[in-house]
Amino acid sequence: MLARSGFSLPTRTTLTGDWADLLREHFVALDVSDIEDGDGFSGAVHSAQLAHVRVSAVQSMEQRIVRSSSLIKSDGADYLQIGMIRRGSAVVRQDDRECVLRRGDYVLYDTTRPFDWQIEGHAHDGIWGLEVFTWPRSYLSLSDAEVTSLTAIAFDGHAGLSGLLGRFLHDLASVRMTSDASGDEEEVVNEIGSLVKSVLHATARPIVSRRTGLYESALSAIDARLADPALSPVDIAGSVKVSIRQLHRAFAEHGSTVSRSIRSRRLDGCRREIVQRHGVERSLTQISHRWGFTDLAAFSRAFKAEFGISPRQYRSQAVAPTSTAR
Repeated sequence: MLARSGFSLPTRTTLTGDWADLLREHFVALDVSDIEDGDGFSGAVHSAQLAHVRVSAVQSMEQRIVRSSSLIKSDGADYLQIGMIRRGSAVVRQDDRECVLRRGDYVLYDTTRPFDWQIEGHAHDGIWGLEVFTWPRSYLSLSDAEVTSLTAIAFDGHAGLSGLLGRFLHDLASVRMTSDASGDEEEVVNEIGSLVKSVLHATARPIVSRRTGLYESALSAIDARLADPALSPVDIAGSVKVSIRQLHRAFAEHGSTVSRSIRSRRLDGCRREIVQRHGVERSLTQISHRWGFTDLAAFSRAFKAEFGISPRQYRSQAVAPTSTAR
């Protein structure tokens, strides 16, 4: 998923037996069922890479697509995906919820937990179309609790803030499938990720918890002091005027810990600065120190553990000449 533009994957099949394999090549391991027998089957997937986001257009006939617990164990793929219906309709299930998608609507789903798509084609010819946007989970910086609160919710792709994001994503897919990569794509993708998080949170129901306000205040306190290498949970508890036990409970309720959140936000700050124009002029040591890391080797290990790639490789990919995705 971190490869630059330029890869070759199979794109089309007329054999139902090959369709699940084709989907696995572009996405994750999936089971496909409820396809009508006969010689008229067709399925196509076209994908392009935009920095660490994969943009895909999928087209096929009525079917059910399932990611089961056994398939999750078989590949362990850790992605967050947005699926947008462009033709036909779908019912999507995950985390004990289900939603109905009509043309232009979209949904967030998580590849680390079971999900189920029942997709119906257009009444005219039985063909459906879907656009899929795939992020490695760490790049959207959403906690497990936040993700769980946002999956299997239908976002209106036509009106309001969710409509704004829907139109933007559709235009992005249309442009990305027909144009060459840009040298600024890392910065563009970072802005897209921020927009996605903001719109999802603004238009979906929030996490209901009396500790949510404390959690948000603690994150603000962390962000204000990330450059301090000695920053600790005790410091944050003091900043928000609660006991250390109360602080840990608030973070546990959101699927994280204070220390993990400090490290994750430091690493994300480093990642964003590495690919910014002014960041290219700074050494990795300078950047890591600016975000609270005192040791370059420790920073490099933490960065690779978080993003699956070393900071040097990440920088090389960000500044390397891009090639055309076909």
